[in-house]
Formats: sequence, C-alpha cells, structure tokens
Amino acid sequence: MSKPLSFGLSSVDTSGLDSFSSNNHYNPFRVSDSFDSGNNNGYAPRFDGDLLLSNNIRKLDTENYAKGGNGGGGKGGGNGGGGGGGDGTLSKYISGAEGGYNIEINFKGTWTVDLQQAFIDSSEFLSSTIVGDLADVFYRGKVIDDIKIDATLKEIDGEGGVLGQAGATAVRTSNYLPATAIMEFDVADASTFNQAGLWDDIVTHEMIHSIGFSANIWEFLGLITGKGGENPLFVGENATLAYEALFNAVNAAGVALEQDGGAGTRDSHWDEETFINELMTGYINNENYISDMTIAALEDMGYDTVFDAADYLV
Repeated sequence: MSKPLSFGLSSVDTSGLDSFSSNNHYNPFRVSDSFDSGNNNGYAPRFDGDLLLSNNIRKLDTENYAKGGNGGGGKGGGNGGGGGGGDGTLSKYISGAEGGYNIEINFKGTWTVDLQQAFIDSSEFLSSTIVGDLADVFYRGKVIDDIKIDATLKEIDGEGGVLGQAGATAVRTSNYLPATAIMEFDVADASTFNQAGLWDDIVTHEMIHSIGFSANIWEFLGLITGKGGENPLFVGENATLAYEALFNAVNAAGVALEQDGGAGTRDSHWDEETFINELMTGYINNENYISDMTIAALEDMGYDTVFDAADYLV
C-alpha cells in the first residue's frame, strides 16, 4: 500500500488508485493495491515551491467495463493544437480562450484523429464550464496554465485487461487544485471502447478526476465527511443545494458518495444507487449525463464555474 508523501508543505494520500473494467453492465472504477506510486513513469517527487506531488493515479482495467453511450460535451473554440503528423493528429492541444481556464494536452504515442477528438471535446467542455483562470505555477522550470495533461496511447496488454492509468500528479499548495496529470490508455482497448460509443465518457470521467474530483483532494478542502464509513458525504454548499433541487432531497447534510467498491471507487464518486447514470458515479451506464450537481462540486472545490447558486435558491 502506498503512503502519504510529505514535503514539508503538505502531504497527499496516494492510496486512492482508481481502476475500471469492461464486461458487466455496470463497472466499478476500482482500486489496485499493487500499484507502485514510487515508479510512476518518471514522475519523481520533485517540486517547485508552490506545488506538491499528488500521484493520485487511478489504474484502469477493462475486466468489468460495459458498453455505453456517448458523452464528453461538444467541441468549443480553444487555443487549438499544433504539430502532429500528416494524418491530421495533433502533438498538443490547448482548450479554452486566452485568460480563461486552459487545459494543455500533450499527446504521446500513436493516436488517431477520432481518439484525440474525445480529449478535445472533453477539455473544451471543461474550459467552457470553468470560466475562471487559475494562477500560473512553475513546475520543473516550466509555466503551467492552468493544467497540463500528458495523454499517452500505447500498447499495454492488448484488448481486455489493463486499460491504463489516470490522475493528478501535482497539485497547488495554495488551493489543492491539480496542475499536472496523466491519462494513459491501451491502444487496443481505446479503439474497442470508441467503436462501442463509450470512449468519450471514459475520457470525460477521467479528465474530471484529473482536475481534482477526488476524495483525497476533498479531504484537504474540508468537503467530505464519513470517508471510509457507511455514509460518506460530499458537503460542499453548492453541490448540496443542487442535489436538493434536482433530486428532491430535503434538508440534506450533503451529497451521497459511493460506499461500495475499493478505495478508488468509494468516496470519490457519486453514489450509484442514488444517481444511477450520472457520469461521475463509479459505474458506467449505456447512457450517461453530467448534472449541475457535478458542476456545483467543482465550484465548491474552488473553481469559478458557470454554476450560479441563485438559480437554485427559492
């Protein structure tokens, strides 16, 4: 089991290694305790003054993953991409408008235009949802604005089995919002899920985790109670308000979180029994959607989003 990493500034629990799989109708994003957080593809525990190592990587496997519907939001007008090959693929893409929330995606490995499109759509959806810029940070001598995600497509073990890994690798010490993340996938599985219409949902789900939708980060922000218990709750004011309005809850103490599954499934997702096919439950469905409750949770985390609490106040 991995342990919290401490660097004098703060520490981040690295035990939340989320995984998901592909044969059952619903799939848990489950934990793999065998993941070695000290050997994370070259991401050594090295920081500039305003960042600390997160390494909150979720190992992804395909064993129980289900076929499902599309997701990921529509395309937007971002800063665009560059480089790449003559086949139309990109080496880099930056979402959002200048001065807004920008996601820099660095593509590594052998990509297709279709598989990259899910990253473009997902990042543009998030850049249109998060409207406020974050302070730039320096990491390994480079300026990060606002998050950099290394997206890798490579051969791992063929179709089935290991899908990959994803999650934040460094977070800001000022507000615990991620500055760097990785999203790595097996090329065979990615193609299979794309053909099944599930690839967009996978990418969007994991990208939202990569920007901080995680029990470990919520714990630092004081946004979770009952972690590891029978009744974990996300206690952000905005998400609770949206929950009451959207799901007819009365005097809710918070939003119900998943209490089943491994350490990467429970606590870091909305409760499946309550919210069924909301994209940020720990189980995928044939059709999925992103509710205002999820957007409100990002607002509670410190992002400036399109969520307006006044729309839910009576």
